[in-house]
Amino acid sequence: MKMNNVHLGEIVQSLVYEKKMTASKFAEKIGIKRQNVKKTVFEKHGLDTDLVCKINEVLGCNLFDYYKPCNAEHYTSMKATVIIEMGEQQQGRSFTILFPESK
Repeated sequence: MKMNNVHLGEIVQSLVYEKKMTASKFAEKIGIKRQNVKKTVFEKHGLDTDLVCKINEVLGCNLFDYYKPCNAEHYTSMKATVIIEMGEQQQGRSFTILFPESK
């Protein structure tokens, strides 16, 4: 069984950005100093389980979902790109969606 390989710190940083939360406010809510949030969370590939639970609560998400097993031969994938236009600015993000094959 193949597990998803994720950089959890980068995912957290992206979620904080998407929620329009400052790093200072995020650090305060998870109980760490602002100056430590980058090296303690955003730059870490893996995070302590207790810290992940706090982050889940603060961000309203389930980071453990990123570690679900991924066996490519039992999934169908679809690549998609989303482009958001806000005035003259455009921001695009590509992602892959995996759909479990029905038995």
